[in-house]
Amino acid sequence: MINKTFLAGLVAAVISTAALMTPATDRLHGLSLDSLHWLRQVLFKPQIDAAKSPTAVIVIDEETYRREPFRDLPKVMWSKQLAQIITALTKSEAKVIGLDIILPTSVEKYIRGFDRDLLIAMRRTSQQNKLVLGKVQHQAKPIAPHPGQSFAVGHQKNIRVVNIDEDRDGIIRHLPLTVQADDLKQGRRLEPVMAVELAARASKQTPTIIPAGALKLGDTVVRGTIKNQMTLNFAGGSQAIPAYSFADIFACIQKGDTDFLAKIFKDKVVLIGTALDEEDRRLTSKRFITGPENFTHGTRCHHPIAKEIYRPELVRNSIPGVFIHATAVNNILRNDALNEISNTSNAAIIFVMALFVAFFTLSFPPIRAGILATGLGLLWLVLATAVFDSGFAVTLFDPILAAVLTFALLLGYRFTVSDRDKRYIRKVFSYYLPPAIIEKMTASETLPTLGGEAKEVTILFSDIAGFSALSENLSASEVATFLNDYLTEMSDILESHGAFIEKFVADEITAVFGAPMNDPDHALHAVQAALACQARLNQMQGAFGLPSDRKLAARTGVNSGEMLVGNIGSHRRFTYAAMGDAANLGSRLEGANKFYGSEIMVGERTVELCGSSILFRELDSIVVIGRESAISVFEPLGAPEEVSADKKTLKEEYEKALALYRLGDFSMARVTFETLIAGDRVSAVMSERCLNLLTVPPENWDGSFELSSK
Repeated sequence: MINKTFLAGLVAAVISTAALMTPATDRLHGLSLDSLHWLRQVLFKPQIDAAKSPTAVIVIDEETYRREPFRDLPKVMWSKQLAQIITALTKSEAKVIGLDIILPTSVEKYIRGFDRDLLIAMRRTSQQNKLVLGKVQHQAKPIAPHPGQSFAVGHQKNIRVVNIDEDRDGIIRHLPLTVQADDLKQGRRLEPVMAVELAARASKQTPTIIPAGALKLGDTVVRGTIKNQMTLNFAGGSQAIPAYSFADIFACIQKGDTDFLAKIFKDKVVLIGTALDEEDRRLTSKRFITGPENFTHGTRCHHPIAKEIYRPELVRNSIPGVFIHATAVNNILRNDALNEISNTSNAAIIFVMALFVAFFTLSFPPIRAGILATGLGLLWLVLATAVFDSGFAVTLFDPILAAVLTFALLLGYRFTVSDRDKRYIRKVFSYYLPPAIIEKMTASETLPTLGGEAKEVTILFSDIAGFSALSENLSASEVATFLNDYLTEMSDILESHGAFIEKFVADEITAVFGAPMNDPDHALHAVQAALACQARLNQMQGAFGLPSDRKLAARTGVNSGEMLVGNIGSHRRFTYAAMGDAANLGSRLEGANKFYGSEIMVGERTVELCGSSILFRELDSIVVIGRESAISVFEPLGAPEEVSADKKTLKEEYEKALALYRLGDFSMARVTFETLIAGDRVSAVMSERCLNLLTVPPENWDGSFELSSK
């Protein structure tokens, strides 16, 4: 048995591992990477010193478009301002400048010499090997800088692709290291993307791609690079990389504050790009750890922060594309890109996790095994995040899903193979004990014993009116068929309202609400069940094989109170039951319907517990057999919003007549009852009783009626 169980656990672990290593789960790997960024931010709260970032970004933001001289100036005519910024960055000893903006058009042919300053600035900076322009590679023709700018920087020597590939789900997690480009002289060639080119120039190293597809700068193999791509490692928040408004930097140049420019841009890789509300925004692994978009809220040179256009509550999951390039440059220069572990290592982790869960599932009861498996899953989240914090990205969700699958498979195995004894107990006792008791018994692996507890519950008694006369006209087999169909219909309704069917005695049903499972609304559910049974019988006249003219009705008594509930009987034979004075009264109420022509009669405590959820009509005050004191009894009419206006009027008029009746004014009470007889059998009974009391006046009248039988 031990070997068989061990083999089952091993097989389940292998199946789960194989299922999670299929291509169908590829998207989970990307989601794992994104979630690990978030978990690292939550669990380890890494502190980010933006001042130590190897890169800085100058962004053309919403503020730039609102400040002079850019407010009313078309972007194609910003060349003079861009020229001043490029020149100032060069003088500030920035290591290299990357333009993540492409200016494919020019006004030069309309305004001769307009771009002269920009072209001169580009020429001088590129000659110092400090300027890289961007282009976008398309299948047909790339979007490239204007030919004049291309000529100024020496063409392809200083122009690099800014394309970034998305994963299948549209999220950017990796950066290609090189792309194929067309060359008129050399044909197709591989050239590094802009981020790689900027990092190489900043470090003064030549970039090469080694056979494994990793990036090598000089003698250093950049971590996190393989198969010609790099896994990006994003920092949280919106100010991990220092950013400055294009408008503020231009104003600073106009002011001549060279010290400020040198302080923030010296020895930095500077990227110039857009950071607008809509343009060039991308979803990345950073999507769960973005922050309020206060990119340029750091040190200012001239303009104050334009708070009128800043919305601190705005947090979006996308970021401007220029920050992706800046992140890539930082990853290369810091050598802190993410290493994704191999598929083989991932498979080993998944298998080990599945084995642990297999052990838990086969060694402990299901609930305890589930708790242990959940704890293991949480531990894995912490461990995976700790490993991620050290620079290694492991699969996050696959081991957890493998654990869930293993748990499910082995629960099925236990159910069908190893838990036969418990199933045998369930089968043997299912016809005699309620499911809740059986579950407790199998969980504790003990057989039921005698005993009970006192608790407030609601009991319902119901039997068919005139069943004896009905059964006389049927054969024994027909009676059995009829009873089976009838009891099935009624039991289904009762159990759907939370009842435990205590017993059947011929046509009588006894049901308990509020035990063995606790139900704070046991009284309400019992009354609702009684009304539902009544409505179902009204729908089924002529059913159960009875003649269509044979009206089928049931009398029901409902009462709430403290009862003894539990396993009651002898040591050799017992049943789960509810007993006590409140239960006896419920039985009496069922029989009391005969005296009033009513179908459902409810006790005082039940009415009190139902509150305003059910509209009741008070029928009378009665003294049942075996009791000396009178009790008020009621008939449920239904939920207040569902009771018709006619029934509400009947209730009001009946209760007026009942008040006169209790005062001993039988004559006036009879007059009112008489007006209600046409639509109410109870009123007919009360009218006849008033007539009898007028004929033989009672002595010591207290307004109650004493029943003469059960």
